[in-house]
Amino acid sequence: MSIKRVNAGDCTVTISLKRDGEKLTTKDGGYNLITFLKTWEIYESIESATIEAMFIFEDSAGLSNVFTGSELIRFEVKGSVVTRKYSFRSYNISSRSRVTQTTDAFIIHACSDEYIKNEAANVFGNSEVIFKKTGIEATDIVKTLVGNTMFLGSPKKVFAEDSLTKHKFIAPNWRPLDTIYWITQRTVRKKKTGGSYQNGYTFFENALGYHFKSIDGMIDDINDQDGDTKTDEKTGKTRLYSYSLSLKRVGNGATDQYKIDTVSFPEEKNFLMGLRHGAWSGYSVGFDPVTINQSRWGGKSPDLAGASFNYNINDIWKSMSHLGGKKAVNPVSRLDNETKNLIDNPKRVRYSILPNQIFDKKWYNYIPGLNRSSSKNYEALVELQAYQWMRMESLKNTKLQISVPGNLDLYAGSGIDVTLPSTVKSGDKIKRDKRYSGRYMIVTIAHKGSSDTFSSEMLLMKDAVS
Repeated sequence: MSIKRVNAGDCTVTISLKRDGEKLTTKDGGYNLITFLKTWEIYESIESATIEAMFIFEDSAGLSNVFTGSELIRFEVKGSVVTRKYSFRSYNISSRSRVTQTTDAFIIHACSDEYIKNEAANVFGNSEVIFKKTGIEATDIVKTLVGNTMFLGSPKKVFAEDSLTKHKFIAPNWRPLDTIYWITQRTVRKKKTGGSYQNGYTFFENALGYHFKSIDGMIDDINDQDGDTKTDEKTGKTRLYSYSLSLKRVGNGATDQYKIDTVSFPEEKNFLMGLRHGAWSGYSVGFDPVTINQSRWGGKSPDLAGASFNYNINDIWKSMSHLGGKKAVNPVSRLDNETKNLIDNPKRVRYSILPNQIFDKKWYNYIPGLNRSSSKNYEALVELQAYQWMRMESLKNTKLQISVPGNLDLYAGSGIDVTLPSTVKSGDKIKRDKRYSGRYMIVTIAHKGSSDTFSSEMLLMKDAVS
């Protein structure tokens, strides 16, 4: 149950610590350590396999003496929108200092318990033996590694997007999360856009659970979000919240809750670096270290023979899902002709190590688009490598950093609708900024607060322009 909304960002917080199943208490026998907690932060990102947390304590009751840095932290935040309960494992105590003669200040760093377990679990051997199946589908691998007690043993939900890819591999004593990230680089989603297969998978955790999804899949989900449907924690489908910029609150909690307090533009597009790093075009090279003369690349060379593949954002654009759906416009189309010509002239070469072709024919049906021809298989893998790179780079086209009154119903990987006023006026009317307004993906979100109030700071990205 959420608290009554008086002021936007109001909250009540409880925190307790456990060691070996027993709650740690203060001298007076209390479990809630809120009187010692000064500030807290909870961080989610689509580029992080775990939720991270940081707690700053001020202790004048000898509490610091009982910390070992490995306690289980139970943390509950009752916000004005929703209430959220978290469970973290502390892993580090840092920055301890004596602030008064009898008071210490220190920081507790924590993360999800699964991330700690990951350091002590191993995936070793043939995938057919580990998963008791030949050619196991990618989502099944991820769910097994997260849920099975031999690995992470997590009770949390895993929201996995179905794929077409089956895997057969030897795990050289990887950690479970290392194995999952290896799988993300080699997985193709079921849905095709523009007649092409898509990859670009990522693995991350937010407050709803673990997610194994493609960038395109997340964008499709964001386009389907609406503001009238509440977040369904069973399916992982989230509510779409709309925020507008207002640098001054009106004093009404219900109204102020969905106002943007601050906004910044962390990085405009750097065309020089984009050209240098092949952000829009380049060559995709699949390197076979065993049979080098059978490698595949995007140019002419006596050493690397075979079909060429060079990627270009203008060609791949139609094969991607985009925020804004059919109304989305490729930002490259807005550039001047001279810059377009530079983009169309690829230079950057991107390399990846490919599986040895000696075994490739046996696995032709494990990846869609592959066939019994070893050379054709390599061409398909090289193209997928390029798509994966372009998929993430295109998402970075427009970035916003915003801060809003605390809302625990916002999640990394979900969408948000933003309305910003234009700097151009029409008489006394302020127009809507068409470039920076619209739907974004929440790439990172940090909830920051104290015992009675908090804010949500987000890094937002979108790939298209209106």
